[in-house]
Amino acid sequence: MPTPTAAPAVSSTVGLKNMVLAPMTADTEESTTYDEVQRVAGAIEASITPENSDPEIQYFDDVEGDVLYPDPELAFKTKLADLPLVIQEMIFSHKIDDNGVLIRTASDKPGYFAVGFMSEKANGKYRYVWLYKVRAKPVTENYQTKEGKTITRQTGEIEWTAIKRTSDGRYQAVADEDENGFDAAKGKTFLESVYVPSFTETP
Repeated sequence: MPTPTAAPAVSSTVGLKNMVLAPMTADTEESTTYDEVQRVAGAIEASITPENSDPEIQYFDDVEGDVLYPDPELAFKTKLADLPLVIQEMIFSHKIDDNGVLIRTASDKPGYFAVGFMSEKANGKYRYVWLYKVRAKPVTENYQTKEGKTITRQTGEIEWTAIKRTSDGRYQAVADEDENGFDAAKGKTFLESVYVPSFTETP
């Protein structure tokens, strides 16, 4: 019996920082392109939840015969210390007028973005994440009065829907520092542009 391959050391994630956005400029069957990556400050929380992971199973001859998986769709939620108007303008396609006032119009249609971030792990290394195609839902705004000496912080929350790219079906890239050949040097540039996968052709 062959000896099982040792699993990598386990280390939970404990942090979140360096969140970035890259506007998607085109996504066709031939290719996907993005605009320049832009930093989003004040990241507090990011959660990724599969929405439709249950397969469609066809049974025949009294056994499970065929399984079809739906296209991936993820619920992606981000919490920020604040949601500046200039970021809202970019994400939701609103407009800031000549007086610096954000104007929301019924015809505004949020565009698609790639979203990336890094999360520190308990061992001091980092996990890096890109979601390739996400679209924001209308933002929920919360305001609350100060109650004497008690102050409740109102944070900015954005809910996104993440789907696959039309060009290649890819929807997420994840890397752990110092695992599978991904080192700190690659991590330094991972969020500078939307990650492009590299595979060695098998003969």
